[in-house]
Order: sequence, then structure tokens, then C-alpha cells
Amino acid sequence: MKRILGIFLVLLMVTPKFDAITFASNTVEAKVARSSTYFDGVEKITNGFNIAGNNYYNLRDLARNFLGTPSQFNITWNPQFQAIEIETGKAYSPQEPEDSIYFNRNNSYTAKLSTSKVMLNGVIQSIKSYNIEGNNYFQLRDLADIIPFDLSFDSQQNRLNMFSRTPNNAYRAEVSGEVEWNAESSYFPRWKSTVSSHLVNNSDGTVSVVEAGKRITIDTYNTKYKLIATQTIDYELPLFGGFYSGKQYNYIAFGQENREENNSKEVIRIVRYDKNFKRIDSVSITGGQSFTVVPFDAGAGRMAESGDTLVFHTSRTRYTTEDKLNHQSQLTIIVNTTNMRVTNDLGRFQKNHVSHSFDQYVLFDGESHVLVDHGDAYPRSVVLHKGNGTNYYEVDLLEIPGRIGANMTGVSIGGVEMSSSSYIAAMNTVDHSLVRDYTSYEMVGLESDQRNIILSVLPKTSMESFSVHTITLARYVGTDLIASIPKLVRITDDQMMVLWQEFDTDNRPGDVKYVFIDGRGKVKGDVQTLQYFMLSECNPVVVGESVVWYTNGYGSRVFYTIPLK
Repeated sequence: MKRILGIFLVLLMVTPKFDAITFASNTVEAKVARSSTYFDGVEKITNGFNIAGNNYYNLRDLARNFLGTPSQFNITWNPQFQAIEIETGKAYSPQEPEDSIYFNRNNSYTAKLSTSKVMLNGVIQSIKSYNIEGNNYFQLRDLADIIPFDLSFDSQQNRLNMFSRTPNNAYRAEVSGEVEWNAESSYFPRWKSTVSSHLVNNSDGTVSVVEAGKRITIDTYNTKYKLIATQTIDYELPLFGGFYSGKQYNYIAFGQENREENNSKEVIRIVRYDKNFKRIDSVSITGGQSFTVVPFDAGAGRMAESGDTLVFHTSRTRYTTEDKLNHQSQLTIIVNTTNMRVTNDLGRFQKNHVSHSFDQYVLFDGESHVLVDHGDAYPRSVVLHKGNGTNYYEVDLLEIPGRIGANMTGVSIGGVEMSSSSYIAAMNTVDHSLVRDYTSYEMVGLESDQRNIILSVLPKTSMESFSVHTITLARYVGTDLIASIPKLVRITDDQMMVLWQEFDTDNRPGDVKYVFIDGRGKVKGDVQTLQYFMLSECNPVVVGESVVWYTNGYGSRVFYTIPLK
């Protein structure tokens, strides 16, 4: 096995050429490569050479760095054919020990044309190679198309970029600016934050990614996920509070802190745009109207519309109370979009008051809006309100035990949808029977934050807490895996999809799982598995006949699709 410890591959690229020094027949000078190397956007230290203007890299370095990706491959020695064998799709098995190889950047090395054989998945390959100090080096571009993986060279940064191939029904896409990481993880925060990643299904067959970073960026892609347009919007106030794509208009909420508790200070501004993001008008909410010190605090905030009514269901930290504290709760803003005016009372305690409110969802059911909040301990744990801004039905979808006011609940909501018969909330939850105590920072007694995937289903015919039934979709408590916060996608009135991702206990991502449910939450068919897919903060949407979302990873954006037929 020693003969393959130092096998190297060559990566052809455009670099400033130099005259190679020829020592003998089929022999040239080799210099240590000085380009940085990136695998899936992450810089990795690798050994490499420059020979006659081309860069060559260690095969085992590639195998290590592509391990766990769609481009993973293993390297073995085939004694029958006396050849180095590359097996694609198989996990790399390191040879022990694998001593690191050091080459002096200031030295020159002799590269000699090699006659070593290479097999790829059992088939002998005709690949040109060189030998340097007893180790073989092979041309990378010959293998890039058949392993496969993507490669490019950034001449401005002197950087080699190698990306693992995308799995079936996934597409790596160009990004107009910096890629902001948004992938899911197995870490569950005590409360949510504003959703910064959005995917919009446009009426012309394109899709747009709307992201809130230093500015609002809108990247638009065609049906093949090629970038065709981009634009940016500056923040009108320092804080981003949410984005919503309505039937005729787009809306963005901005905000700013009001620590001084100034009643006349603008704390929230909801701006309306046309579908090309041309600004039309806005509505402002002051500190005095809403008793707000910090808008959007410790919550996600979402919008929905029906006719000329827009509801922005978000969160806030309120003015100082008699106990000299600034309490956090929900804030529900109802706007008449014909004149962009607020129509409901935004006082200290609204009719649908929830404190704490760590996550917020809003739907419209006819003329009534349906609000869901993630609170803390019972009686307002995961609570649903249905009403019109004045009167509400209140139903607890899930009772969370523990101390009232404790921020650590062991529950995270991932989506809320409705069918003609039911309201459905998808979430994950710990086994609360294992918890000895609750604080704002931990759940005492749990060895790990493993959570089961569940649905809470409320029939519309009975707006009572005793009518709620819980459906467990997948159990992870007590296993060696952790399940992410699930996603819930409405496909038709009687069909939805629930998705989640598995992680190991070291937060390494595993398979994405999904299952179909009907309008009453009943599982339809088996749980399906997708290897090498990655969920993200972006909520999936239905585009044509596929469920689609995107994930920003290290240095790239990938669209993932699940065909529905």
C-alpha cells in the first residue's frame, strides 16, 4: 500500500506559464504549487506541484476532503492488475499510518513521465501521469468528469476551487454577492430570529431568492436555476423584520430600537413594493403606539394577507413595567393596504397576548387570521389564536411543562399550515418526562438535546384544546441521531410534505427525510430518504411539479428539488 501513499493528481488551469526545464527525455522540473485550495468553499491544506504551468495535487488529500459528499471515492491497490484502483461513491478508508509529506517551496523537483496503471471502478484508464521521488501524479481534469466534481481557478485570489457534484435533482447556482450560510443544524436556539432567507415562485416561471444581509438582495433564476437578474435594496431602518411576497405586492418590514422609550419615535416601518421591488408606499408604527423598545426581538415574524388586509405577526420587547423589567411578547399588526394604515390596537397587552413569544406564524382562513405563537410553559405554550383583531378563539396546540417564563422549552416549531379540515403545526420536541428542571439556559436532566418529529393537529370543527391530537412522525430520543427542526409544505388542500434532516451527535449532517401527510395529518406512504441534500432556513415552496428550496453552504448556493410526480 505504500506505493499509493503519495499518489498525486494534476489540475489543469490557466496560470502564467514559464519555460519548463528539461533534464532528460520525458523529464521536467516541478515546483511546489502556491495556490490555495478550497473544497466546497472551505480552505484545506494540500500538497501540490506546478509542472510546466499546471498544478498537481495529492489524490488522498482529495479523497479525504470529498469524504461524505456525492463525490467521495476510495483508493485501493489491485494486485491482479497491478494498478491503483479508484472506486467512486465509496467512503474513503485511510491507510494507517499516513505520514504527511513535506516539500520545500524553494527547491526544484524532477517529474518523470510515468507508466503506472489506474483503474476506475474496475476499468483500466488511459491517463497521462508523472512520477516525483517515487510517487505518481495524475491529471485531475481527466477524472473530474467521471468521479465527478467541479473545479475552477480564481486567478485574482490565486485559489483553486473544487466542489463535490450535486446529487440528482439538485443544482449549484451562481450568486450575485457573498454567500451567507443558512444551512440547518442540530443546534436548537431558545428562541427564533428573523427569517433572512426566502424563495419566491414568480408568475413567469422564474424564482427569486430574497435575502437580508447588509442589504436586501434579490437574485432571480430561470427554470434551469441560472442567474438571470439581480438587484439590491437598502435598509430604511437598521433592523430587518421580515419579508412577504403577496398576490400583487411585496412587503418588507424594517425597525429600530427605542431604548429611550420615546413615544414619537418610529420603531417599525412596513414598506410596500410592486413585484419588481419598486417602492410604492409604507406605514409606520411608533414607540407610543406599540410600547416597543426592541422590535422583532427573540422571534421570527411572518406576514399573510387576504384581500386588502395584511397581518404582520411578530415580536417585541415592551416598555419598562412596574417591576422595572422589559418583557418580551408578540406584536400583531393589522394593516388596511388600500390606505396603508394600521387598524388594530397595538397596546401593551393585545387580545391575543402571548408572553413569551419565541416564534410566530400567521395564516388567513377566510376573513379570520390564524396566529400561532411558541410560548414557554403551559398555559400558553404553543398557542393558536383565531379571530379578527378584536375577538379571538384561543387553543393550546401543545402543552410545554416547566417553569413559566423559562426560555428553554425543548420545543421548536418548523411550520404551520391549514387544510379544509384542520390546522397543522410541525415541530420537534424533547421527551419532557426526562427533564428534572427548567431554566432559561438549560433543561436539567437531559444528556443530549434529541427531539422527536411531531405534528399537532386541530380540527376546525372544534376550537378546543381537548380536540388537538398529536402525531409522532419519527422518534429520535435515545438514538444516535438528532433531527432538525422540520419543514411543512402545503402542496394541495389534502396533501402536505414534512421534511427534516438528520445529524450525528457531532453536528455532521446526514440524510434529509420527508413524508407526505393528508389534510388531517395522517401519514401517506413511507418516510423517504435523500442522501446529500441539505435543508436550510429557507422554507420550501412548490414550483411547478416540484418542492424546491435552496441552501447556502460554504462558498456556493444549491437548489434542491423533490419531484412530486
